[in-house]
Amino acid sequence: MDMSAGLRLTGLDDFITPSQACIKPVESVEPAAGKGNSVSIQFEEDGTYQEVGNDGSKKQLAPAKITLNDCLACSGCITSAESVLITQQSVDEFLSVLAANQPVEQGGKVFVVSVSPQAWASVATKYNIPGMEALGRMSTLFRSLGAAKVMDVVLARDLSLVEACEEHLSRARNTEEKRPVLASACPGWVCYAEKTQHPALPYMSAVKSPQQIAGTLVKGHVAAQLGVSAAQVYHICLMPCFDKKLEASRDDFLEEVTGSREVDLVLTSAEVVELLEKRGLDFLSLPPSGLDNLWGEHVEAGLVAWGPHGSSGSYAETVFAHAALAMHGRRVVIKEAAAAKGGEGDTEMGE
Repeated sequence: MDMSAGLRLTGLDDFITPSQACIKPVESVEPAAGKGNSVSIQFEEDGTYQEVGNDGSKKQLAPAKITLNDCLACSGCITSAESVLITQQSVDEFLSVLAANQPVEQGGKVFVVSVSPQAWASVATKYNIPGMEALGRMSTLFRSLGAAKVMDVVLARDLSLVEACEEHLSRARNTEEKRPVLASACPGWVCYAEKTQHPALPYMSAVKSPQQIAGTLVKGHVAAQLGVSAAQVYHICLMPCFDKKLEASRDDFLEEVTGSREVDLVLTSAEVVELLEKRGLDFLSLPPSGLDNLWGEHVEAGLVAWGPHGSSGSYAETVFAHAALAMHGRRVVIKEAAAAKGGEGDTEMGE
């Protein structure tokens, strides 16, 4: 089974066209106030911009620096801008950082890998093997490349669900700010809302996604365990979607003092396969190995017992059940057996 073609950067035809030019192509300095000066901008045949003064003098304008946040707020060339960003978060970039790394004593990086359930499930489907076997082999792969720790994201997801429940209760009980909560764990949805659905923004959840919670834990708690600074930890997340690269690159998740990002690099499931091909490795020949947990223990790769097991994060299910118990004293049990067999399933409520 091939990885989804929709997750590959091939055949893009949306690069900037004259009718979809960037809204910030140049940077112009405002003239000093009180001098009555006026200028005009002239577009030259060579593609540059000239500032033309009243006396006919010309000054070439330097291109403005466009940040990721500018792109996220723009309704124009976002996908093309994403493609530039994605080249900075790729298998080639990962291999380049590996090759240039120095020993920790000389200021080198310590590699920590976080694996999402969706990522190992996709790899398992690709190679037609059980999920836990795929997770164990992925652990071996990244340990062989120098990772000090390989962890799963299940605990981070559980923390995200707990905080989402508390956020909903806080809003529901606040008569002045009583409003619904829109989940914000999907960066594609967040980007869409920021660009085209501004009225939805006040309803967006302020809770970090599991990926970024994992980043907080790794750069804080795990870095302390390893005896290194947060800036020395190079945190790699294995995720199912390219949009997660955008999320990791947002300034919201940049530690200002150290300049360290919570997640330094995101690789998708398809890129794990690409990594295997570039290193000439046979995935099925790699022996499975265990994972590291938050408490510094090395454990066998397997499903964690806590948290619900929904298909898309379980936010609606978890928040609904928690609110029913906390606000109405009703315990909700979601029966998934029928749904798993192709039926509709049902919801049971009790005192």
